Amino acid sequence: MRTGWLVLPLSGLLLFSTGCVPDKVQEEIEKTENENAEKQSGQGDEEVAPEDIEVSEEQKKELESHDHVSEEEAVAELTEEQESIEIDLPKKKNEFTSHQELSQYVSNLFYLYHKGDLDTDEFYEMLRPHLHDDFLELLPASEADRKETFEVLQYTFLQYLPAPIESYELTEATTNIRGDEGESYRKYVTDDSQFIYYVLRMKKEGSQWFVTDDSPAPPYEIDPSLESSFESPGGEE
Repeated sequence: MRTGWLVLPLSGLLLFSTGCVPDKVQEEIEKTENENAEKQSGQGDEEVAPEDIEVSEEQKKELESHDHVSEEEAVAELTEEQESIEIDLPKKKNEFTSHQELSQYVSNLFYLYHKGDLDTDEFYEMLRPHLHDDFLELLPASEADRKETFEVLQYTFLQYLPAPIESYELTEATTNIRGDEGESYRKYVTDDSQFIYYVLRMKKEGSQWFVTDDSPAPPYEIDPSLESSFESPGGEE
């Protein structure tokens, strides 16, 4: 039986108090929180437009065969029906023009980071070229403080992890109707058979895909993925 989890999204920097975050980092967090609050003020009652719901063409057809109160609920049900895919790591690149490749590459980075097998400096250096401005706005301004923040996040995550992460499974990356935003889900499996779920969100700018967010996700059912080796972080040779 699964127990409760304290899962820390990398974008959820407000989870940390001044007692466990360096002063400079905390100042940047508070500044960002205030700016984000101002941007989002008054937007809480806005309805979600159908064109903003992230579904692929195949899923769109599937939605038509479901009787739901809203399309949001239909998408939620489709999420539960996703199947895992084989882990197929691409080589390290400066940019990705395929959302599928970016999903595979970045999901592996996050896996190694959350597992504690990848130090924060290397993790940030490998992830940095693929971060969208929306993601970077949630981080401190200086590179040094960003690395320090990721270090605190990793340390805190591992402290609350009741059992080591043993492996992960990944769903196929889907896109919205316009094809400029995408997402994929992954499931961490601990060595005592507990699960942690994450959703990776991406956005296309020009021909390149970037990561906009990586956050905890509700549980979903997927078939077991094929075994894969993670000896080479990020698919490097």
